[in-house]
Amino acid sequence: MDCAKGTAVAGLYDDLMVDILSRVPVKDLRLSKCVSRPWRDLIADPLHRKKLPQTLEGFFHGGAEHDSYGHFTSLSGRGESAPPVDPSFSFLTAKLPGVERMVLLDSCNGLLLFGCTREDKLGYIVCNPATEELVTVPTSSGSCPPLLPLLEDSYKKRCAHTYLMFDPVVSSRFHVVQIWENRSKAEVETVHSYSSETRAWSDRSSKWERGEEGGEWGLWGAAIIEFTCGRALVNGLLHFVVYHVEKDENLIVAVDGEGKICTAICWPGKLVSAPAFFGQSQGHLHCISSNVKFQGCIFHFTQLSVWVLEDYDTQEWILKHNVSCSQLFGSRSGQINFDIVAIHADHNSIILAQHRNHKLVSYYMDSKELHNFGHAYCSLTPYVPYFSESSVLANKH
Repeated sequence: MDCAKGTAVAGLYDDLMVDILSRVPVKDLRLSKCVSRPWRDLIADPLHRKKLPQTLEGFFHGGAEHDSYGHFTSLSGRGESAPPVDPSFSFLTAKLPGVERMVLLDSCNGLLLFGCTREDKLGYIVCNPATEELVTVPTSSGSCPPLLPLLEDSYKKRCAHTYLMFDPVVSSRFHVVQIWENRSKAEVETVHSYSSETRAWSDRSSKWERGEEGGEWGLWGAAIIEFTCGRALVNGLLHFVVYHVEKDENLIVAVDGEGKICTAICWPGKLVSAPAFFGQSQGHLHCISSNVKFQGCIFHFTQLSVWVLEDYDTQEWILKHNVSCSQLFGSRSGQINFDIVAIHADHNSIILAQHRNHKLVSYYMDSKELHNFGHAYCSLTPYVPYFSESSVLANKH
């Protein structure tokens, strides 16, 4: 009897501790494993792990030139041998008969956003692959972007940026923000936002128009969205990088779930040459700038600088880390082409895709070490598992 009571009390203690630990950031959770052996075993238990905060697991990507999914590369270096979920997303086609084509557009805190054609109609799918829950989203009045890759000429003139916003710490609701941009005129044409709460799109295009009084977008004049530089969801706002044409400088613009511009933050320093990537890590905005020099009709990469916005209110950036070209790729690496894929959300590392040898590598700022963990592909989409079920994703289709 005493043994049974002890087991019950121990089980109650475990459940209580898991509930407490589920509310702490991933970084603190890793440190908690060092408290004692029982704590380490508690956190490492497979049954408990799904209830605890998750970190970046890896990247979805396509196996062909224009495919945006179908394969998964683990950040741990296991490659495609043990994907956390089915990278073909067969549960979507099983639950949604008539889907002819899907393109993975975005991911945010465990949810994925697909553009799709179903019964000859364009639309969206928001799903959680860990729980296989989904909901379909109709197109906005601004229409769904073409699912096939745009031709180079048309891409230069008009393109769409479609972002998913989801923060499970704040709410189970999600938003989709779609921005149509005319790059030849450096202006935004339409802005629409979708709320999972109202299940409807709203049109905020008129608020972004440039006019005599200046709309939200017109406050900065002609500007181009640098969508290849990444984005970040911090303080409930979606942040992305824009290039201010008239002032020849970069800004970080923040919008809410309704597509309203809430603030603009200057890119750190005038000495850096170009933005390379932008994201969030450990709750703070981070930006990475690339320093280059022009030599022999070729641009040579010389250094990456990592900046962190430690105080959001003062908007003062602090230089966090510098790494030279030779440190990253060797003395002859000045001509190497590469893309920054992600800033790790929970520790000080950067993930890069090298073009020359098609490698995915992690650079750890604390140890200044490189770790190869896979092959580089186009259309890499980061994935952080989210195991909680949601009433918003109630298989509504």
